[in-house]
Amino acid sequence: MLQSREPSTRAHHRKRAVVRAAAAVLRRRGFDAITSRAVAEEAGLPEPTVRHHYPSREDLKAAGLEFMLNDWIAQAEGFIDRLPQTLNLHDTARLIVEVATVHAIENESITRHTISGVYERYLQAGKHPELRSRIGAYNAVLADLVGRVLVLNGRHVSAEISRSVLAVVDGTVLYELAAGETPVTQAIQMLEFAIPRLCGPT
Repeated sequence: MLQSREPSTRAHHRKRAVVRAAAAVLRRRGFDAITSRAVAEEAGLPEPTVRHHYPSREDLKAAGLEFMLNDWIAQAEGFIDRLPQTLNLHDTARLIVEVATVHAIENESITRHTISGVYERYLQAGKHPELRSRIGAYNAVLADLVGRVLVLNGRHVSAEISRSVLAVVDGTVLYELAAGETPVTQAIQMLEFAIPRLCGPT
C-alpha cells in the first residue's frame, strides 16, 4: 500500500517544486524568463520533469502566476489576521496599503524597487490573454480583503466602494513609483483623505 502511493507522493512533491520554482523565476525575472530550462535549474530538477508536468510554456506561466498570486493573498490575509478587531482610520489606511502592495510596512527593507516588482508582475500578467482570468479572480479577492479591513474600521461597504478604495491605493502607488518615490507614506495619506469621503462616517 505504501509502495503504491510513493510514486504519486513523489510526483506531487516534484510538481509542487516545479510550480514554486516557476513563481520564483517570475518574481525575479518576469514572464519572459519562464522556460522549462530556467524552471528546472531553479527547482534543481531535470528539464524533462518540468515538461512532464507542464508540457507548454503557457501552462508553466499560468501555474507560476497562480502560485505567486495565492502567496500574495496568504500574506495579505496574514496582515489582517494579526491585528485587533477594531482599527482607527490611520491603521485602516496603513493595513490597506499593506494588502495592496503585499508588503509589511514595518519592514525596513521596503523600497520603491520591491513594491515596483509587485506592480510590474501584475501589469505583465495582463498582457497575456490566457492569464487574465486569474488576474480577474485575484482582483476580486483583493477587493474582498479591502472590504474586510474597512469593516474593522466600522464601515460596511459595497464591493464597488472596496474597489474604489483599492483604486486610490493603486493610483497613488503608480504615481509615486513613476516619480521615483517610495509610495507608502503618500498612499496612506491619500487613503486617510479618501476613505471617509468614499465610505461615509463610521
